[in-house]
Amino acid sequence: MSSYDEVVRRREVNTLYRKLCFLGLEAYAEPDAERPAGYRVVVEGLKSLNPDHADRLMRLVRDNEAALAEVLPKRCPRLRLVRGNGPVP
Repeated sequence: MSSYDEVVRRREVNTLYRKLCFLGLEAYAEPDAERPAGYRVVVEGLKSLNPDHADRLMRLVRDNEAALAEVLPKRCPRLRLVRGNGPVP
């Protein structure tokens, strides 16, 4: 993947994270030994949305889970602890 593609992907994921926050949803990571990265991204608050909208958002999260994990450590204390990066300052 070229650096341009990486920048575009990162912007798309940042936009997805901001959309989740705007909708009042909380995204964080939980340990999951069955996944290659050792965690899974969880989104809370989906029940407040239209079921079709919630399904579409979850597909986006699943499709972008690895990239979303690059955004979450900067914004999500739980993921930093899961990854073993120590206490959150």
